[in-house]
Amino acid sequence: GRQVIALDGQRYVGHVGWRQDRQTFDAATLNVDAAKDLKVSYSYINKRNRIFAEVKDLHSNDHLLNIAYKTGLGQLTGYSYLLEVDEGTPNGLDTYGLSFKGKKDKFSYSAEFATQEADSVAADYSATYMALEGGYSFDAVTVKLGGEILGSDDAMYGFSTPLATLHKFNGWADQFLATPKEGLVDLYASISGKAFGGGWAVAVHDYSADESTDTVDDLGSEINAVYTKKFAKNFTAGLKYAAYSAGDVASGKVDTDKVWLWVVAKF
Repeated sequence: GRQVIALDGQRYVGHVGWRQDRQTFDAATLNVDAAKDLKVSYSYINKRNRIFAEVKDLHSNDHLLNIAYKTGLGQLTGYSYLLEVDEGTPNGLDTYGLSFKGKKDKFSYSAEFATQEADSVAADYSATYMALEGGYSFDAVTVKLGGEILGSDDAMYGFSTPLATLHKFNGWADQFLATPKEGLVDLYASISGKAFGGGWAVAVHDYSADESTDTVDDLGSEINAVYTKKFAKNFTAGLKYAAYSAGDVASGKVDTDKVWLWVVAKF
């Protein structure tokens, strides 16, 4: 039936809960606790109910396999996500990857690698994905440093994650919801903590092309900030800001500022 599917921190498959019309799927899902520390999830999707209302929903033929094994140092996850829009033309997007994420005392760490094959009427492409992050929690704040590479195939195709909660990654200004054909290297640092009864976070991003060309190399930079606070028992308010500074003119990006203010009520 219609359901929410959220895998791998939603880097590949998520509900895009930030939007008012969140993403769901018409699918069949099987979750199995194969052993004490081993979990297997498989989903078959035949319709993607996206965030743009029914007119842009897509019939599909998607297979999602996720196998997670918990170790003493963290969780090791292997996955294959085989995506295809059911429109009668070659458009397969097959991704295979491995990730590891864990925490020890005040340290957190994660690493991931994936390969992707993309079929189309015009040509077939391949690209790789790599991510590395480390963090440390002090008494009052948590600091993280990381990098993410969405690879390119000779500046003709960029690694793609069309079912992801994309707003969560590569800056909140949403400049990279679609990966540039030159690919994307996102180097970032963040700091977060608590103040005045609420939670806050600030992050900075530096973007560049994975496969530079004569006209596209610098993809800009960005600053993000957010503060949220609960009040009157059942309410939460938030203020969020994103400031993107464009890089090379040929990248097609322009300076962009965005501000969000929201209130949530739970009863």
